[in-house]
Amino acid sequence: MKILIVHAHENPNSFSSSLVKVATEYFESAGHSVSISDLYQKGFNPVAGKHDFKNPSDATYYKYAIAQFTANNTNSFADDVKTEMEDLIKADVLIFNFPLWWFDMPGILKGWVDRILAYGFAYGGDYGLYKDGRFKGKRAFLSITTGSPASFYTSEGAHGRSLENILRNINEGILGLVGFEVLSPFIGYSVSRISDDERKDIIKKYQDYLKQNFAEHS
Repeated sequence: MKILIVHAHENPNSFSSSLVKVATEYFESAGHSVSISDLYQKGFNPVAGKHDFKNPSDATYYKYAIAQFTANNTNSFADDVKTEMEDLIKADVLIFNFPLWWFDMPGILKGWVDRILAYGFAYGGDYGLYKDGRFKGKRAFLSITTGSPASFYTSEGAHGRSLENILRNINEGILGLVGFEVLSPFIGYSVSRISDDERKDIIKKYQDYLKQNFAEHS
């Protein structure tokens, strides 16, 4: 299998970044290939615009989605967009690895979604939605770290709902919409406020999660 990890944490020494290493070691030890798109490290531009196209429209009325559709049909996406798209096409498994910020992914990762899951490329045109999406037959999941403890993410907790519920827009409205089979997220809770032993336990749980979901491919 080919694995693509899209990683969105600015600190290479963070616990979030350590989860990238755990996944990479697991998949490579099982004989799979892993590509990492480290968005902060590569200085990925999260802002969508005419710079995404080699031949931007000079029409009086410019619409970004239509420009994406045209660029897909004419193979004229900018090189940085095209590179990410090519890596995504090759992948059998997509992992979004990020710290939860304001109940969502960091802006740099949302910008990746805006620019790379383009109209005409990831959906629309020749591709349907959900079970008919372009990436049907492929799997995806979220690998997340939080500042709040797990007890906050319950109906009685401070946030009043589960993290799985909070992540529904990403799981269903992004990954599921373009056809991925979406696995349950892996969540490391309150990683900056716990002990080293507790962090080691989260790493062990992540290794177990990977074995449970991908053992048949080992």
